[in-house]
Amino acid sequence: MKMLFYFLFALGGVFVAEVLADSCAVPSQAVPVYRAFHNAIGDHFYTINNTEYAAINTANGYFGEGAHFRVFSTQVSSTVQLFRLWNGGDADHFYTIDTTTASTASATGYVQENTDPMFVYSSQVCGSVPLLRYYNLDKTDHFYTISPTEVDNMPGYEFERVEGYALPLTDSSSSSGGTASGASPPAKTNAAIPLSFEYLYSLLSLALAVAYL
Repeated sequence: MKMLFYFLFALGGVFVAEVLADSCAVPSQAVPVYRAFHNAIGDHFYTINNTEYAAINTANGYFGEGAHFRVFSTQVSSTVQLFRLWNGGDADHFYTIDTTTASTASATGYVQENTDPMFVYSSQVCGSVPLLRYYNLDKTDHFYTISPTEVDNMPGYEFERVEGYALPLTDSSSSSGGTASGASPPAKTNAAIPLSFEYLYSLLSLALAVAYL
């Protein structure tokens, strides 16, 4: 009976690992997020819409900075929506995965602009990397990046939190801006899953089962 119990325990660990591995969306489904900056009002803007990106660069005073990371345009397994909000009084675009924070912001002058929804992973899985949120109080500007060193030359920006997990660009040369200098290397993709916690758990379970044979 004890041997059967540990065998089933080990089998369960393998099953969990396989399910999690299969839950990853195909990376090619992800789309680039383009970033623009308006120096006069001190606002960073992010969009997955090429037409919107081109328009805001030519008519609204923003300067295009290219694509810096990838998200999903539709919800896939393990992802949540990255809400986009705009505060005209503070001239600030704000992005968050927290529905409570989005509601609170809406009550303080922000308006949701979810014409082109973006979805990010809610935890660091499937080769994703942390999407870091910074804030500059003097400029009332929120800034998002997957590079922890990009703000080194941006005085006044303070780290606030990880706002979900995005995918790095597969080819930085495909965008006009690319990733920032010093950007973190792309995280390993699904090929690294056998080294994840779930796989280590399954291996430990198997070892325990063998030990009690």
